[in-house]
This record gives sequence, structure tokens and C-alpha cells, in this order.
Amino acid sequence: MESHPGFTLLPTQLDSTIVLADTDAEAEWARIDLSSLTKQEMNYASEFEPDAAATWAAGRVILRHVLGTHLDRDPDDIEIRLDSAGKPRVEECEFSVTRARRLVLVAVADDPVGVDLEAVPEHAVAAEAMSLLHPKERTELEQGPQSDLATDFVRVWARKEAFLKALSTGLARDPGMDYIGVGASPNSPHPDIEIFDLESGLPKDYHAAIAFNR
Repeated sequence: MESHPGFTLLPTQLDSTIVLADTDAEAEWARIDLSSLTKQEMNYASEFEPDAAATWAAGRVILRHVLGTHLDRDPDDIEIRLDSAGKPRVEECEFSVTRARRLVLVAVADDPVGVDLEAVPEHAVAAEAMSLLHPKERTELEQGPQSDLATDFVRVWARKEAFLKALSTGLARDPGMDYIGVGASPNSPHPDIEIFDLESGLPKDYHAAIAFNR
């Protein structure tokens, strides 16, 4: 089964297929053709305000097509269920999906995986959101160049969300509990989870991270 137009396969040496789609450009079709969504998914999307609903629905359409390509299945026939923690799953593989503005990023792997994509925010937004981080991470950001604060913040936040997704808790677990760090290499606070920055193939002013639960 061929990949749908508008998908970009990101280069990686990691044990994962990572797909990026821009729903304001080549993958705009995902905002229009919702035929692969179930009635339950459509009802869920309708609970959001219109822009958020369109973004969520486009992300789910892209996820279905990525899984369809990976599993050589019709996207319409893939059963996506929620586990006890509310995380979407399929029987045949592990996956994670994230949305940031117009972009959707999907990772598919054999091991439980978490992926997160973030747009660099305004300086004031990053400065306020620092309070959500581990105390040591806050100190690292405060001691770093303030001109880089927003970029450094979003780097550690993407790592943190990827880690929490791989842990299967998401933000139900306090993001300030675990130290992952602002430095060049992420620190994993869990012995079974590896965290990596994703750099190749991303648009300017976006940062992403992926984590695997081995």
C-alpha cells in the first residue's frame, strides 16, 4: 500500500517509522476528507471548538493512513481502541501521534513509543510555563541565555511529553516530577525508557522528541 500524498518520512536511525504531515499544505486533504473516521471519532471531535475539532480530526485521519500504510490495511478498517489510561492503541503495533499548529507527527514502532512536537512559543509564554518543570530544569533555564529561553524550554518540554507518553501516563503524571534536562542530551528518569531529540526534517522553530519504553 502506497503512502498517501503529503506525508514526509523523516530520516532516522531509530527503530521507528516517523511521518510528518502539514495540514495547511500538501496534507490539507486530511482536513477535508474525513471519510476514514468512525462515527465515534466524529462525535468526539465535535466536542471541541471548531478549530480544535478540525485539527484533532485531521490528525486522526493522518494517523489512520499512516497505520494503513504500515500494516498494509485499509485505513477505514483499522480498529483504534482506548486502553484503561485513555491512550489510543491498535493490536498490531505501537504508535504515538502529536499535533502542533498545522503539523501532525506520527511514530510507529514495535516497542511502546511516545512522540511530541512543539512550536517555539513567545518568550513570555515560555517564562510562565517554566513553573511546570522540574526544579532543576527551571534552574538550568534561568541560568542559560535568556534570548534562548523559549527554544530551550520547548526542547525540554517535547522531551518530557514524549517520555510521559512512552510511560503511558501522559500529563496525568505531574511533568515536574521527573528530571529530563535542558542539555544537549536528554536524561531519562526511568531505566526502561530511552529519549531522543528529533532534528532532521522539521520546519524552522519546531522541536520534537521521541521516547521508547523497552
